[in-house]
Amino acid sequence: MDRVIEYVGEVLPDGHLSVPEEIRQTLAAAPHMQVQVTIRLIQPTAEQMQEAWTAFRRLGQDASPGRLPDAATQHDRYLYGKES
Repeated sequence: MDRVIEYVGEVLPDGHLSVPEEIRQTLAAAPHMQVQVTIRLIQPTAEQMQEAWTAFRRLGQDASPGRLPDAATQHDRYLYGKES
C-alpha cells in the first residue's frame, strides 16, 4: 500500500531540499526505500508579498530602547570589547 507524506520544503543554496526532522525519522525506518518526489512550486500571492514587506518595514519601529549609549557607533566595543 502506498503511503503519502506531504510537507513544504525549501531548496537550499546547494540545490538540496530541506526535509523536516519528523520526515527524516520516518524515512530512516526504511533505508534505501525508493520514493517518488513531486515538486510543486509555491508562489506567494500579491497579498502575502505586501504583508511581508509591511512586516519588514516595521522592523525596529517598535523595538525597546537600547541600554547602551551610542550603540551604533560603539558596536565593536560593546559586542567584542575592542575599539573599532
